[in-house]
Amino acid sequence: MRKLACLLLMGLAACNPKADEQAGNAAADAAIEETPALADITGKWRIVSIDDQALPTAESEPYLAFSADAAGGSVGCNRFGGPALYAEGRIATHSWGGDTMGCIEPQATWENAIAELFRAYPQVRLTGDRLRLSSGEHEIELTRKNGAQPLDRSPDPMRIPVPDPVPQDLPNTDWVIRSLDGQTASSTSAERHLRFTAETWRGLASCATLSATWRREGNRLIAGENIVSTLQYCGDDHAVLDDAFAVLMRADPHYLIGPNGELIIAGGGHYLTADKAR
Repeated sequence: MRKLACLLLMGLAACNPKADEQAGNAAADAAIEETPALADITGKWRIVSIDDQALPTAESEPYLAFSADAAGGSVGCNRFGGPALYAEGRIATHSWGGDTMGCIEPQATWENAIAELFRAYPQVRLTGDRLRLSSGEHEIELTRKNGAQPLDRSPDPMRIPVPDPVPQDLPNTDWVIRSLDGQTASSTSAERHLRFTAETWRGLASCATLSATWRREGNRLIAGENIVSTLQYCGDDHAVLDDAFAVLMRADPHYLIGPNGELIIAGGGHYLTADKAR
């Protein structure tokens, strides 16, 4: 009987070419999903779905737009966005915000989901003409149709303007750390800082103070091999952020200075946000 059942199952599988084709297509799609370069995502994309909910096509289509130093968009109500750094297949943002007009449903839910996704350091994957952004609880799918529309400097209110490039000079600058991996736990929150001289950096993100040498290569921080740390006199929730800070700086991370003195550093699966000290 067991042998007969096995033969029947094998026969059903053999007689269902559509199922085989669907499985093959799914495997093919997974195989060609890739981590895109910045040039591959720059421009304006139509939002196809948010958390598996399809968004309608309309005269003012819901969209997201990406440039070398910003991300933003609209779902038909407010405009939103902020400085953004794309590196290693993830987008790190600083002070994500937008207009404050009250939105009806479902736009309000869509806006909240997008904000939560971008604040969670989402992964970015490209499959053909589809771009997928995903964080712990949210996922957005976008399409570029015949190529993502380029950003421009137009005053059109439905576009994210591209500002003039900001100098990316770090030597002899002081920063106040806002968060590490979106977390702000600290034993000395008033003293969180990151300081750069021409050859060294020194920072306190949560508990211990770390320091090392550094140099710049493009938009990357190349830290010296030996990162020195002071002793940790704090709880595990603080110490784990110190460990993440060390991993971040050892990863030769990318960095970005925004137009209003925002600093984003991202790499090694971690990211840090800071504001220029006044």
